[in-house]
Amino acid sequence: MSADASDPCKTDFVEHTRHLFVDVAQASDISKGGRPANRAVFRKMHGIASARMVLDSSRPAEFCAGIFARDAYDMWVRFSSDVAPDADDAENGTIGVGMKLFGTTPPTLASVDPEAPTADLLLQNHDVFFVDTGFDMCVFTDLALRGKIDDWFKDHPETKQILADMAKHEESVLTATYWSVLPYDCGNAGPVKYRLRPLQGDPNRAPSGDANRLRSDLAVRLLAEPAAFAFEIQKPNSGAGLPVDRATVRWNEADAPFVPVARIEFPQQDVRAEGQASYGDNLTFAPWRVPAANKPLGSIAESRRATYPSSAAKRHFVNGIPDAEPHTPRKA
Repeated sequence: MSADASDPCKTDFVEHTRHLFVDVAQASDISKGGRPANRAVFRKMHGIASARMVLDSSRPAEFCAGIFARDAYDMWVRFSSDVAPDADDAENGTIGVGMKLFGTTPPTLASVDPEAPTADLLLQNHDVFFVDTGFDMCVFTDLALRGKIDDWFKDHPETKQILADMAKHEESVLTATYWSVLPYDCGNAGPVKYRLRPLQGDPNRAPSGDANRLRSDLAVRLLAEPAAFAFEIQKPNSGAGLPVDRATVRWNEADAPFVPVARIEFPQQDVRAEGQASYGDNLTFAPWRVPAANKPLGSIAESRRATYPSSAAKRHFVNGIPDAEPHTPRKA
């Protein structure tokens, strides 16, 4: 379905999407009195861990652009699910990973402190999004908040199927695979997507019946041993014709192979260390906190450019903390 002429999504889908997520949904959650105030999305944190990105010295030269031009970065990585903070992990929500790189070369495209020497990468454990465009996201969200989401599903059955696929079971946040879902520029290489591929397996290590089994598993695993992921870049083959602004369309590996360019290495650590969870809660992750060479592409990215910093500013204000970007990482 499409919006009628009076629909604010048609007038300005970027601003109305920001309004729906921040001024309506997030503000409603804050008004209920829960503190600290939560993010608009990916509210249940499973943990934040220190890590290091080590770029492969043999990576293709075409990918050595922006954040991929350096040799290594210190990082903090936040694992979370897009469910209520008190939800049982048995509900199988979508898992997201936010990676904050320190020691990058500014400026970035961020609206807050673009001169900070940091960059953000956001991925989730499903490789396609549930709507195609920023306009679609606006209409879908508007209908959902008004209890009329079935109006969308009638004309877009693929959305309902993708949402069902996104609610998948994962043994651990450290054994899941994550995708950027949306494309990014990569210097002269053109549009690319990212993937995090785990280099470890094994079943969940939390006690049976643990409602926070993903949080517990992360703590147990990293206290016992290090972990790692391969960071890969996916570039379409010449003539593949894969769309940039149709987020429900999968970039198949036959048309767009993945190339490993780095390792994300998590040292053995205690993610339950004093203050670490609060540090992770206060961090902001924004898709546009990247150099121009790694610019997010597509209309959903345009909506995120406004929504993410607006949501962070509201959360930080309510929680009484500065709406500022850290220039140096917390010491692990």
